[in-house]
Amino acid sequence: MYFPNIRHRLIAAVCGLLAVSLCACSAPSSASSGTVPELAESILVDDSLYVLTPDSVDQPLAGNGAVVAFVADAGGTETGPDAALWRGVQSFADTFGYTAQLYQTEEDSLESRENALRAAAESGAVMVVCCGDEMAVALYNIQNNYPSVSYLCFDGEPHTEDYTAYETASNTHCVMFSEEQAGYLAGYAAVMDGKTSLGFVGDEAMPGTVRYCNGFLQGIDAAAQSQGVQAGLEVWYVGTDDAVDVVAQRASEWYESGVQAIMAVGEGTLQGCITAAQGTGAMVIGADWDSTSADSVVLTSAMKNYSLTVQHELYDYFSTGGWGGEGGLSTRLDAAENALGLPQVNWRLTGFSAREYEKLYNDLHEGNIKVERLSDVSSLPETPNVAVDILG
Repeated sequence: MYFPNIRHRLIAAVCGLLAVSLCACSAPSSASSGTVPELAESILVDDSLYVLTPDSVDQPLAGNGAVVAFVADAGGTETGPDAALWRGVQSFADTFGYTAQLYQTEEDSLESRENALRAAAESGAVMVVCCGDEMAVALYNIQNNYPSVSYLCFDGEPHTEDYTAYETASNTHCVMFSEEQAGYLAGYAAVMDGKTSLGFVGDEAMPGTVRYCNGFLQGIDAAAQSQGVQAGLEVWYVGTDDAVDVVAQRASEWYESGVQAIMAVGEGTLQGCITAAQGTGAMVIGADWDSTSADSVVLTSAMKNYSLTVQHELYDYFSTGGWGGEGGLSTRLDAAENALGLPQVNWRLTGFSAREYEKLYNDLHEGNIKVERLSDVSSLPETPNVAVDILG
């Protein structure tokens, strides 16, 4: 895999993008006018702008039109993780001479996902890319039926519907992310932006969602300590990702009580919080993907760099002739591989400058900041600067 030496590749690849990204960000306000240490080098990237180029890799590729298929879920590729992944697949194909083909499930069902994955495999694709826990169930059922096809699955590992059995076949590789680090960046930035009364709403208390929350809490605590303030965090796991009205009601109550920003994990929770925030002056923090374009009330997003990551994963697969030792395994990526971050194109953090964020990110990238990975709602990190209220 590319991760042991990703640093020198990314530095070469993002020099031009860094200037574009930082110029697109707003200027620092008086609240963030303190001196930020100069950095010897920067690995900061914006996922929406990133393109892996031939100049930044160890060896050229000649795809000769070989097909890389992406299977999107029923929601399509307009927004969300599927949009970022499809953008990355297209960028890789255009750059290195492959053919990108899109397949989409017709409805929200296991059968429809299996049909779409099957159609992609039978189309002659060398590689099939997909995303999500529900897609991972469909992949569990068909991965062994097409041993000559390779699979790349994000945010999920092949398993049965009832989660009693997991199997990642030798032709499949899974990529997971350290949600706690993305949550940390968002929590730290929110407090530095002057927001010390915060909320967290998760669609359900699944491990990835809990990691977002615990990382968010740790970031809030670190920033509150640095500023000499106390912060508060309301936490609620709603239990479903489509209860938009229910979330909007609870979020409205929080905003009325003085909560300044709510981090929302899940499509329904995000929309509910956006609805509640409109016209109040309060803000929303997204997760997984860059949701700042969804509405002006979205302050930032704890984002996974899907486009960047899929481009590197595909390059490594094709440059080495297969998964090698990564087949049948999962990899969890974090800031050390530039696999997550905050969006920079729509920078709305007026009290926390892009330059300050760059310093924070580099510290996380270099391992100078440690974020606990806690995946269970019964475990919370020690955060003496934050009063936490977990609602039932």
